[in-house]
Amino acid sequence: MKILRLQPRPADQHQNEVVYRVLLQNLDALYSTAKRLTGRADLAEDLVQETARKALEAIPALKDERNTRAWLFRILLNGFRDYARRKKLWAEVESDEQAYDLDMVAESLAIATAEDVRRALSSLTPETRALAILVDIEEFTITEAAAILQIPPGTAASRLSRARRELRELLQSYQSRSSRRGGKP
Repeated sequence: MKILRLQPRPADQHQNEVVYRVLLQNLDALYSTAKRLTGRADLAEDLVQETARKALEAIPALKDERNTRAWLFRILLNGFRDYARRKKLWAEVESDEQAYDLDMVAESLAIATAEDVRRALSSLTPETRALAILVDIEEFTITEAAAILQIPPGTAASRLSRARRELRELLQSYQSRSSRRGGKP
């Protein structure tokens, strides 16, 4: 029996190449985001592998190549949501419209160790942690992060504000200890 192989049309081939390139360029970022979300290397690896599989299968559904990176992160976050729902971890958070001083957040984060920041991030709820990681670590805009998480931009902004406030409060004790010891943790 002879198997026919369909050659992709030039436009399809271009789209395939774009997705492969962007996927390879972002594997480390996808993995670090998954690890920050889950706190587990094995689960992060599984999520990234599943993200790559789903992305490669869904290449024909990609409508705008310019947003391929955001599309990959959306697939990753949807995979994490599915996992969290199965584990009953994902919960809705009330909107908090208050704005907080970003300089205070930056100052608290600047003096905290990486482990303290990891611990503080892991204590956030999964949806606020995801938003903080996408905006503050992966450098997506609030609008892009909202699209990835499939929530309104206003909700994303208020959740990000809440996440930053919670991080500031969690890291405040570190800052106080550091100040008492002359800047040493």
